[in-house]
Amino acid sequence: MGQPPMGPPPKASGGGGAIIALIVGGALVVVLLIAVVVVFVVRGGSEPTPAERLRAAASGLSSARAMTFKGSFGTVTSGLSGELKITKGGRAIGDVTTGGSQVTLLSVDDNLFVKADRSYWQRQTSVLSTPYFLKDGQQWGRVDSTDVDLSFKRKLTPAALAAEMRSSASYRLTKTETTVGGRKAVRVASSLASFYLTDDDDPELLRYESTYPRVTADVTVQSGSAGAATVTEIRNGVGELKDSFDSRGRPSLITTEKGLCSTNSNSCRVRGQVRPPLGTTSSTKIEVRYTLRAGTTTGREIGNCTTSITVSSSSPQWAECRVSGSSWRSWSRSGETRYYVSAEFKVPGASDSDIQQMQAALDQE
Repeated sequence: MGQPPMGPPPKASGGGGAIIALIVGGALVVVLLIAVVVVFVVRGGSEPTPAERLRAAASGLSSARAMTFKGSFGTVTSGLSGELKITKGGRAIGDVTTGGSQVTLLSVDDNLFVKADRSYWQRQTSVLSTPYFLKDGQQWGRVDSTDVDLSFKRKLTPAALAAEMRSSASYRLTKTETTVGGRKAVRVASSLASFYLTDDDDPELLRYESTYPRVTADVTVQSGSAGAATVTEIRNGVGELKDSFDSRGRPSLITTEKGLCSTNSNSCRVRGQVRPPLGTTSSTKIEVRYTLRAGTTTGREIGNCTTSITVSSSSPQWAECRVSGSSWRSWSRSGETRYYVSAEFKVPGASDSDIQQMQAALDQE
């Protein structure tokens, strides 16, 4: 007789994993169903060092088109305060206070211009009487680079400041948590400068403090349209220099030609020899105003006239014009014969070619 049929397989006992026996192609396969526990391990990111923060902020800063600084600038004895915008090329514009006067500064290619009121220019020109070309309101004038301390300017271009941050990363640094303008920040400081950075993974410079040249200012980094707006503002400022004057220009009247005027006349021809400012090398148009005074150098004014000469060197040149009007006619019939001639000069702060060159250079910004 054959073998009896096999009984059913034994039931699995309750436990961790179930064991299932399958017949596949005549082979017995045991499948273990095992409960799998997946554990996620979260690794906490390490806090960046002060040096790493500086290097990261410098990377973003070096590509900026311009920057705005709002604070105080200069040396201990000479400085200014207010807002300055400085481009990557080192050109600057801003409204500041210097020497107690509120002015607008424009610095382009080592040429420094100031837009200020009459009282400021009276102090700058250092003359006893107000220059005839000074008007009420604001006027642009060119000043010597030493008249307003901008020794710090080249230090504040985006590239220069980024380079200083990278260099400072090799110094001994301290880190302090703080706020700037209501924003959470980290102050990273060396013995020479302090950098206030946003407290995030992509740090941005918010404030900069330097011991020398002295700078204490909040910072706004400008890229894209904001940077383009600053370049446009500077370009417009340069365009306004057409009517500017040079406060440094000091032409002089060497001599006047005698015997050109007579009594009982309606006008007086005035002719003088003018020496242009020392160092004149390019074509410059100088405006000359002659004033006639009765009797003495401080006598009453009996007329004036204005003319201009174009010079390209410091060699003297003759300039003449004719005085007319009721004051002269009255004096010429008074029986007096002695009068004095004085001269004032207006030297342009920027010629048409100067303006074109400065604006063309802005194309590189």
